[in-house]
Amino acid sequence: MVFQSYALYPHMSVRENMGFALKLAKVPQEERDARVEKVADLLELRQYLDRKPRALSGGQRQRVAIGRAIIREPSIFLFDEPLSNLDAALRVQTRIELARLHERLGSTMIYVTHDQVEAMTLADKIVVLKDGRIEQVGTPMELYHHPKNRFVGGFIGSPKMNFIKARLESTSTAGVEVILPGGSRMTIPVSAQKIAGGQNVELGVRPEHLQLDDKGPLSGTVIVVERLGSETFVHVELSPEMIVIAQVDGSSTIRVHDQVRLSAFANASHVFAGDGNALPALNKHPLVASHI
Repeated sequence: MVFQSYALYPHMSVRENMGFALKLAKVPQEERDARVEKVADLLELRQYLDRKPRALSGGQRQRVAIGRAIIREPSIFLFDEPLSNLDAALRVQTRIELARLHERLGSTMIYVTHDQVEAMTLADKIVVLKDGRIEQVGTPMELYHHPKNRFVGGFIGSPKMNFIKARLESTSTAGVEVILPGGSRMTIPVSAQKIAGGQNVELGVRPEHLQLDDKGPLSGTVIVVERLGSETFVHVELSPEMIVIAQVDGSSTIRVHDQVRLSAFANASHVFAGDGNALPALNKHPLVASHI
């Protein structure tokens, strides 16, 4: 088990911290040294074996804590928010190291986190919990492209999914027709077997699936522009109660206070019923269908 608190013995060296469990188990000294050095090489800690924890960086201390778990050769690892105490740069670096470690060891790892980026980048399968209840289990791409409900849709993805109030007008074999704010109609390819026309629903659209479109059905005022270089996030106020984020090209010249129109990609949009559950998509996303 590895926790957010490193729980290293401050008076022991890295070598002693990593080998302490083996010492308690009365593993012979020669074998202890060999196993410590093997794990130290795996975690790139050999040059720090004789240092005390106070002489290490936060990322190095976390690697020592991980090494202390690895040296026991468990079949299952439990990581409980192990990166919480690290700064932003170290979190990214250590996350990459954990991914490489998982690839090399091939062991089962259960990783608890509130950070959806960590979940998406590290997991083969994600279990999303809310108030102690499982909301959805699936691959990262399955949860991203086919969330089962509004909570999962809003939790997975950064920036978060946009939720646009709409009304379900009619259903057909092509999907459901919804009426958007302003009165425009849009057909979304989802199944509506368990919902009738006339009900209030929410359209879920991720920022990358909203685009600036002079003829788009949604109109509003730009209130924030976040330029990140290769991409720009544009916050648009559709109404005082409804603000959406659109991801546009980094070369866009859009500015705060601009009046814009937006359109959404129907095939990538989601419809959530009044109870928060998603209407099932008629077609699986290619990355989900291929089990990536």
